[in-house]
Amino acid sequence: MRELDLQNTKTADKSKQKNDARNAKPKNILESFEYIVELAEDSNLDADFLEAAAMHIRYASRKLKLTAMQTVLLALFVDKSEDNHIRMSEIARFTGCRTTKILRLSDDIDILESKHYLRASRSRGASSYRVPSAVLEAIRKNQPYVHEEEPICDTADFFDRFSTLMDEKDDDELTHESLKSRTMELLEEIRTTAFATELRRCNLDCHDTLLFVFMAHLFVDNNDDNILFSDIDDLFDNDDMPGWLKRQLRSRDSSLFAKSLIENVNENGMARSDAFKLTDKAKEELLCELNLNLMAKSDKDLIKADSLTEKTLVYNAAEKSLIDELSSILAEKRFNEVQARLRTAGMRQGFCCIFYGAPGTGKTETVYQLARQTGRDIMRVDVNKIKSCWVGESEKNIKAAFDRYRNICKNSPLAPILLFNEADAILGIRMEGASNAVDKMENSIQNIILQEMESIEGIMIATTNLTTNLDKAFERRFLYKIRFDKPTAEARAQIWQSMLHGLTDKDARKLASDFDLSGGEIENIARRHTVNTILSGSDLIDMEAITESCRRERISSPSRHVVGF
Repeated sequence: MRELDLQNTKTADKSKQKNDARNAKPKNILESFEYIVELAEDSNLDADFLEAAAMHIRYASRKLKLTAMQTVLLALFVDKSEDNHIRMSEIARFTGCRTTKILRLSDDIDILESKHYLRASRSRGASSYRVPSAVLEAIRKNQPYVHEEEPICDTADFFDRFSTLMDEKDDDELTHESLKSRTMELLEEIRTTAFATELRRCNLDCHDTLLFVFMAHLFVDNNDDNILFSDIDDLFDNDDMPGWLKRQLRSRDSSLFAKSLIENVNENGMARSDAFKLTDKAKEELLCELNLNLMAKSDKDLIKADSLTEKTLVYNAAEKSLIDELSSILAEKRFNEVQARLRTAGMRQGFCCIFYGAPGTGKTETVYQLARQTGRDIMRVDVNKIKSCWVGESEKNIKAAFDRYRNICKNSPLAPILLFNEADAILGIRMEGASNAVDKMENSIQNIILQEMESIEGIMIATTNLTTNLDKAFERRFLYKIRFDKPTAEARAQIWQSMLHGLTDKDARKLASDFDLSGGEIENIARRHTVNTILSGSDLIDMEAITESCRRERISSPSRHVVGF
């Protein structure tokens, strides 16, 4: 009986509330919404409800410039606005309607969405809605919500707006087609910018335009140079990238490759077919207005001059004379003077040098010490790492290396050294009448390097163990050719003493006389001895152990012929 009395009391209270709502005079939109929601509960949104709530609906409709049903629906959504995923089925349950009836009102809900009163999320075919905080703030102020987007004036504004669109896409509040449409509209707004102008010149269709803009957005926002299929999935509804696009990118048939806007990521000398990045051309020509400091990004892998450790190198007399001369020329003031004189005389301004000779004779270390002494960073190119299995990719990689070097020189007060380390693979004699793909690729790479050496304005140094089969075309283009011979007995003695402090003159001369080792080999032995002293806790020079290390240093001793230029 008590339960029945409670139920009757609740029913009476609810009836009184509805009666109060029916008769109350609205004062503001929020209060009208409160009364509309009160009357809508279990009403089936029928004619009686519309009549009972008519005064409140008319008031809110006039304020918001919406139809009666749009006003009712908005009131119901606002009542549940603490939930960011309001489903139509929840509205149906609250009003006592079938879901199909609410679905019949989809056109009104779409209009609320188009006017930005609602934001819809559509994932895997299921729709949900939220009321933006800006809408709630406008209603709280008893004002209609007017969605206004600030005009975009330049490329930076464009990418800021595109980032917002991608946030909405990530929340499933924007479909792929809507994103594409909005992107094209935004590009039209900035049509006079260099970005939009250069993009139009590429003559891409809407699909490729959106894909490139997305990749550029990842680079601009995150400095992303490793864009995967999983990233591109974000562009599509339900994160489902179409198979035709994946095949197109894997096979490099996309127009973005043809227009040199994107390229494969190179990993350990191999091009990854599932990873992409913008080309330097795309970054420099299309994104030039953004002041991204591409030089700072492109020089991140440089070997910095101030990071190089000072080492004492011992040379034979002929080597020392040439290296001292080169070091003097590469000093900033002297180098600028020499280049100015060459420019006046109409000669090439670049300095191309080759350090050649047997392994372990100090070629690469000499480059490092020259860089340290002259304050120049080093851009190191390891030839084997930029070769690719893709036809034409190796040539592009070599060209890109020179393009990158030019860009760094242009943005740097002091030109770095372009170091082609262990360049044997590209300095050999070119194949006449090459027929197989590998030989053709090797010849193409060499031709590109020869052309670049003609126009380079900085400093290029190549190191190689080649002594017999250097291509004559390369020989002519190297201004300085420095041969690194095995050190003489006197030089070897100096090296021994520089590596092992505490070694007597007598012991140094004996080791130099007994073992015809290179500087690199002597360093190996000295390092092993240092490790042994650390392990044993004794700093004494153990000549017997060092002598044994000298005997074991070479696994084999093939004859080596040294032939100069």
